[in-house]
Amino acid sequence: MSGWKVGWNGVGKAPFVCKVTHLGVTVKSKSNQCTGFANGSGGPCALKYLDSCNLKVHVSNELVQHVIRAILYATLFDESSGGYVRVFKVLKQGGYERVYNRPVLRALVDHYDALASYLSKSLFFLFDELDYEYTHDINVKVHEGFRRQFDEEYQKNVVITQGQTYTMRLVHFKNPIDELYERLERKNSQRVVPPEVGYLPSVRIEEIGEAPILCGKVTQELVRNLRDI
Repeated sequence: MSGWKVGWNGVGKAPFVCKVTHLGVTVKSKSNQCTGFANGSGGPCALKYLDSCNLKVHVSNELVQHVIRAILYATLFDESSGGYVRVFKVLKQGGYERVYNRPVLRALVDHYDALASYLSKSLFFLFDELDYEYTHDINVKVHEGFRRQFDEEYQKNVVITQGQTYTMRLVHFKNPIDELYERLERKNSQRVVPPEVGYLPSVRIEEIGEAPILCGKVTQELVRNLRDI
């Protein structure tokens, strides 16, 4: 079984294609056909994940699982990805067959054990829509605020999902987050929060705003709870 992963290196640049087979990954500059799996802006992230995998598989489903996890990895680490994980197979006779279609948090529940080690330097931050309405300006403010607050420790933040109650961001740091997490300034919140996240502390990020933000370490339990909000 073989497939193609398609991505872009930047705006205005030609797409690149990575052929995924049981022998490994071959990078090609272009292709006249797409016979397998497609991925959008997170292509480099997906390839990074695939490079860490043993792709010499014995059955086709193992390869499918690698590709699903590679695209999930991209949704977690690429700032322009997020939302849904979708994998499909383009059929030779035309059309396509949907192989996998899940919201990103549900996909992370499905594949948590395979992805957990990559998230040891990450924290979830839940921004209440009543305080931080999701806009382009707030995205810029949040990124700059995290950068000023955490300086060189901060890498980037990815919007995992944007709902009616919370914008959920996965924030990535350069080092393990235990010490950093303990340093966060706790702040009491008067908001009523869903019971699924009632145990999370509210923190204040001075460089972003006064309104408290829910924060939590990435655990399987928390991912399941966030999925259900």
